[in-house]
Amino acid sequence: MPRGSAYGIRLSADAVLLMRTLRIALLLVSPALTGGAMLGAQAVERTEVPARGVLRVTFDPRIMTWNDQFTGAGRMKLGAPLTGDTVGGRYIPVVARLEQNVRVASGLSSFVASLGAGLLSVRQERRTYPTTAELGLTDRLSVSLMVPMVRVSTRASPQLSSRGANLGVNPLVLNALGARGTDSVFFAQFDAALAQLDQQAAGCAAPPSPCAARDSSARWRTVRDALHGSVYGVGQTGSPFVPLDTSIAGKAIDSTVARIQQGLTVTFGIAGFDTTVALAADTLTGAAFQQVLLNPDPSGFGYANLPFHRNFRYRMGDVELAAKYRLLAGAHYAVAVQALVRLPTGAKDSSNDLLSQWVGDHQLDFEGRLMQELSVGPLWLNVAVRAATQRPGTRVRRVAPWDAFLVPAAATADLRWDPGDYVGVDVAPLVRLAPAFAAGFTAGYFSKARDRYAFQSSQDSVALATRMGFPTAASVLDQGTSQRWLRLGFAVTYHVPGVEGGFSIEQTVSGAGLVPGATVYRLVLRPTRKLF
Repeated sequence: MPRGSAYGIRLSADAVLLMRTLRIALLLVSPALTGGAMLGAQAVERTEVPARGVLRVTFDPRIMTWNDQFTGAGRMKLGAPLTGDTVGGRYIPVVARLEQNVRVASGLSSFVASLGAGLLSVRQERRTYPTTAELGLTDRLSVSLMVPMVRVSTRASPQLSSRGANLGVNPLVLNALGARGTDSVFFAQFDAALAQLDQQAAGCAAPPSPCAARDSSARWRTVRDALHGSVYGVGQTGSPFVPLDTSIAGKAIDSTVARIQQGLTVTFGIAGFDTTVALAADTLTGAAFQQVLLNPDPSGFGYANLPFHRNFRYRMGDVELAAKYRLLAGAHYAVAVQALVRLPTGAKDSSNDLLSQWVGDHQLDFEGRLMQELSVGPLWLNVAVRAATQRPGTRVRRVAPWDAFLVPAAATADLRWDPGDYVGVDVAPLVRLAPAFAAGFTAGYFSKARDRYAFQSSQDSVALATRMGFPTAASVLDQGTSQRWLRLGFAVTYHVPGVEGGFSIEQTVSGAGLVPGATVYRLVLRPTRKLF
């Protein structure tokens, strides 16, 4: 479980960093930025707006950290796809297809493909630094501009052991020329022998009359196709892995090929097929695995960057424009509404980055917010409700199910994308412990509808099927895009003349869809200045 949750666990270095940032920011607030008005503290979005001619600047850094996620099958570690005693086809589709081919080629119906035993530790972090300038046009109406800077980082540490491994790297990946000589000769001889066998079968009587040549050709072509798929993959997608020549499957493949060669020579008098298929000579190593991930050749995955180390990106997110109006400002109850437009200014994600995080969705969003405050004695309740519609656009993705961890570059397609609309509710019941200080709990609920993906044309669907060797619906990406989560935490808020602020920690306690099991640290700092 991430450190620093809402249940009294020791604060992490991220929380310490936020506290230091708060202390430094307070020291840097000059008298020119502090006015005489007393502002209420903040835990969630409030109803209060700056007075006419007053500029309020909000610095609202947030840090999210997580190493697991909620899925439809339960909570899962981010490194689960490469963790376990058998790292195989469960999360790597090309290994699953290889497993089926090897079962046919070797005759081992219970064969389970394995790259070995693995342990992948992944920790992801997202730091958002939004700065909002809000100007009061009247005592009830304000307009604002929010510019977010986003820093996303991933720390990954893989450990892969050869224990139990029966697969190795396909030499096609390791050979820069992309040629294997031995396998080319093997399949050329196999095809020539089968062609001669088909000529003999052509002289047989039509079915159901028995014909040994025809029956043998059908069986052996199945083996030949399975072997070819094991070595060269399907469509335009190569196979990055092949069985080890010393494994049970490798030896069974050699035995199967030898029986076919003997049958061709002894039974049908067809010679000239005397080579064997070249399999992997050694188990997977760290360097070889990296080459498989980075290799742009069809036999590799073609990722742009090596994911299994610490990396980060620092980009601008989606800018927001908003107008806020305070409908009611009573002594104990207040209500405000806000209309917000989120612009597509954020950096676009790349499908060639493994374990990458989004910086912004780069879509035009329209969001409405309703804020209410209720104050009774020392008790103070903030409630903020938001709902949004997200406009459709396009997105480049590798078309595969959500749990496919390694996907070939050939699966990449430029798709139509209609992100789901969402609604969220944030609640903060606080107790005023002093005139300028309050503390309490927070709860946040968020629900988003499923995204919809589709090919931009039927030709795109055909092109993808040609590259992959089988058809794949774009809607496979819809899985897991609907989200629902609940966060609980605590908050402290304060105010001094001209400055208000707060600090909160929240923990995601439940989720559905693909939801990070995140701890969220948030700091709010708001100085004001009278402009006119």
